[in-house]
Amino acid sequence: MFKIFSSLISFLIIVCMAVSAFARCAVCYTKGLSGASIAVIVIILSAFFLFFANKFLRKFLDKNKI
Repeated sequence: MFKIFSSLISFLIIVCMAVSAFARCAVCYTKGLSGASIAVIVIILSAFFLFFANKFLRKFLDKNKI
């Protein structure tokens, strides 16, 4: 249990550390997209993800009657 917990903590530390190459904003890497269009894309993709996650979770919970 401790090994899993320690590996999870180390993974989160590595992922959350900002490296200078990854610390730039998304607008710096996109060509022809403004910040507003990137925000709209993120909002729409998040809505799709939440919709399908809700459908899957409902199906799973109804199947197991939790």
